Amino acid sequence: MSCINDLPSPVLQSELPRHGFPNPFSNVPHPLAQRAALALQQQLTCLNPWRHDFDAPGGGKMFGVLVVRGANGEIGYLAAFSGMLGGEWEWPAFVPPLFNQQHLDSFMPQGETRLAAYEAQIKALQSDPELARLREQLALLQQQCDSELLTLVVRHKQRKAARRALRDQLSPGEEREARLVKLSFESQQDRRELRACRDEWQARLMALQERVALIEQQVAELKQQRSRLSNRLHRQLFNAYRLTNRLGEEKTVAEFFERRLPPGGSGDCAGPKLLQYAHQQGLMPLAMAEFWWGASPTGRVRHHGHYYPACRGKCHPILPFMLKGLNLQPRVISAQPFHDSAAPEVLYEDDELLVINKPTGLLSVPGKETRDSVQRRLQQRYPGHGGLLLVHRLDMSTSGLLLVAKHRVIHKALQQQFIKRTVEKRYVALLSKRLPEFTDEGAELNSGTIELPLRVDVDDRPRQMVCFLHGKPAVTHWEVIARHEESTRVYFYPHTGRTHQLRLHAAHQAGLNAPIYGDELYGKSVERLLLHAERLCFDHPVTNKRIEVISPVPF
Repeated sequence: MSCINDLPSPVLQSELPRHGFPNPFSNVPHPLAQRAALALQQQLTCLNPWRHDFDAPGGGKMFGVLVVRGANGEIGYLAAFSGMLGGEWEWPAFVPPLFNQQHLDSFMPQGETRLAAYEAQIKALQSDPELARLREQLALLQQQCDSELLTLVVRHKQRKAARRALRDQLSPGEEREARLVKLSFESQQDRRELRACRDEWQARLMALQERVALIEQQVAELKQQRSRLSNRLHRQLFNAYRLTNRLGEEKTVAEFFERRLPPGGSGDCAGPKLLQYAHQQGLMPLAMAEFWWGASPTGRVRHHGHYYPACRGKCHPILPFMLKGLNLQPRVISAQPFHDSAAPEVLYEDDELLVINKPTGLLSVPGKETRDSVQRRLQQRYPGHGGLLLVHRLDMSTSGLLLVAKHRVIHKALQQQFIKRTVEKRYVALLSKRLPEFTDEGAELNSGTIELPLRVDVDDRPRQMVCFLHGKPAVTHWEVIARHEESTRVYFYPHTGRTHQLRLHAAHQAGLNAPIYGDELYGKSVERLLLHAERLCFDHPVTNKRIEVISPVPF
């Protein structure tokens, strides 16, 4: 059965992409792909035969559409979902998954049975009453050992103090020498007694420790065997995902991750599914879009109905192969190239340091693909300062104050102030929502503190995500400046300096749940990111004078 869906109205020639297939890693999809996405969204709003609760925590789902032209010249679109939907891999009107089910059936059931057997053995050993009894005995014996040894040590200290006092009272003579020999013998006896007591307890503890270690070693060996089997099944699984392109070439997902195992879910995203089906059916891909539908995931920031580029962790390695044979457009980046040769403006300068006003669109330091940056421009402007270094950084899209040291010694001294958090920073941001004025309890809500630990999203760099297990502490204080009909202007006071901290704390559902205007990573792209480092206050490392610099907000 064909998976091609009709668009609501015929496509005009002028609506087609003019310069090849739009890059799937661009932040804004082609209007024709957006049109197809809206048609799918209307269906998702009206129908739910999958009985999937998109609004439940963790219920959100990434969907994708691919506009295609058939052999007869008719234009329609394909639809796909990432992963499973309603506990199933396949649903009518959506393209099928990439994997070969027959190939999976040849090894997965047997492998899963063996994994379950390992899991049962591990669970049986870990929950064995004998192991619990041995551990309890070991803990009790260790407690008795510590108590007896402590009592003995205290008694020996008391006896040592008594011997020392007795030595001080002895008069010179033969009798004194004899008494000293006796006291020395008593001291040696104490040491032998302590050593014998330790040895006795060690022998008793070791007998139990060996019995516990034997069971724990069995558990460790079973876990290693389970891990090796799991890795082998993982690679076999991705060998069942066979990718093609318009040139007729074929590769497995595993071939794109030869030096490591593919990330979980590789090949299950909407984009690869759509392209694979188009290639297999002889359809010409014209434009693609992916959007999030439903509640945001716990750690990542995804907004209902927003478009997102193909992920970098899972799709970036494989999509270039699948797009071979198509005239692929270069990636469209929302931010415009930076051309102002006079930037950055210097707002404060002396012999040791300077404070500059970084414009939006200019990198703080050179990147992998772009050398133009604040640091490079300043080094060219101050050729006599070989140690010219930025003390901190701002995202390319963020404007505002940057502190720069002219000497390495000054750089180190200023960095210490950031480490000790004595530097005061204030940002101004315009949020894309009107924040509530009162809490559920009726109290005024004009300020607060966000504490959400952050780490990089390894599947979708450079995005960051909230992670309470592995994330680094990130703390932001916020304060409302003004509320507008559909936006809120706020101050941000970061107490830590994590990557994308303010942007993620603003956008995340557990933060303000209001992305900053122009945030193409965590919200929607506009002309620029409306985030500005407005105030910087620090101690001058030479004069110890408190320096305050303010940069007017450009929006």
